Amino acid sequence: MKIKAAKEGLSPDLEPVESFMESSFPGCVQREKHYNTLQYKIASTSLARIFQLVVANKDRLSIEDYSVSQTTLDQVFVNFAKQQTGEEVDASLHRQKG
Repeated sequence: MKIKAAKEGLSPDLEPVESFMESSFPGCVQREKHYNTLQYKIASTSLARIFQLVVANKDRLSIEDYSVSQTTLDQVFVNFAKQQTGEEVDASLHRQKG
């Protein structure tokens, strides 16, 4: 899910939106945070429930725009590659210490 907060000032306060996401979608993972945009990975929640909660809180949280999409095959591949790279670095460090 990608959320874009309304631009009210020079630096929008995203904390209320972050708190809302954490309390509304337990276990969600913040994937990105850029200026006024947040991106989350939400597991095991119906699309209807996501839309219901976001629409009900959109004005209160000053959410300008939001989108919900399923993970693409490309995103799965990129995440898998990142995990493999991290594991290779860990293994390399372990070999250097031993």
